Amino acid sequence: MAKIDNRRDILLLLLHSPGRSEAVNTPIAGRTRLVKMLFLFRKEALKEFRKGTAITEENFYDFFPWNFGPFSSQVYDDLNFFELRGFVARDATEEETIPESAAEWAMWLSSSQPDSSDDEISEYSEETFALTEKGLNFVEANLRPLLVPAQIKLLREFRARLEATPLRAILKYVYETYPDQIVKSTIREQVIGG
Repeated sequence: MAKIDNRRDILLLLLHSPGRSEAVNTPIAGRTRLVKMLFLFRKEALKEFRKGTAITEENFYDFFPWNFGPFSSQVYDDLNFFELRGFVARDATEEETIPESAAEWAMWLSSSQPDSSDDEISEYSEETFALTEKGLNFVEANLRPLLVPAQIKLLREFRARLEATPLRAILKYVYETYPDQIVKSTIREQVIGG
C-alpha cells in the first residue's frame, strides 16, 4: 500500500491544502515564510501528522541554526526540483521583502551556485509559490487520497494559522519558542529585543 514517505510529499500537500480560504492551492507568499512553515511543521505538527505514514524526522527537512534563525537549503532545493519538473510555479508578489528573506536567498544561492554574482543576489524580490495544473493533478491523484480526515484538518488549520500571521510575527514566535535555533542569529535583537 502506498504511503506518504518523504519531505517532498509534505511540501506538495502544504502547497495544495486550503488555508484561510476554501480554495486549494492558493499561493504561499515568500520563501522565508515557507521555510519557517516547514520548520514549525516539523516541530509542532509532524508528530501528529505522521501517524499512518512513512514520514520520520530522518526523512523530513533538516534545519540548522543560521544568521536568521532555522534554515534548510533542502526547501529551496525541492522548490527548484518541482519547478524544473513543472509541478510548482513561482510568481512575483506585492508582499514586502524583508532583509531576512533576501539574506536566506543569498545564502542558498551562494551554496548552490558558488559562481553567482552579487548582482543576482541584490535583485532578489519576494515570490509566491503554488502548484501548477500538473502538480495539482499529481497531488489530487497520488497524495491526497492517502490522507485521513485528521491529517487534512491538521494541514488546513496549520496553514491557515501561518497564512494569517505576519512574517515578522512568525519570526518572533520561532525566536522565542526555539532559542536553540537562534544561537547564530545576527538579528536576534531586532526580532525579540534585548
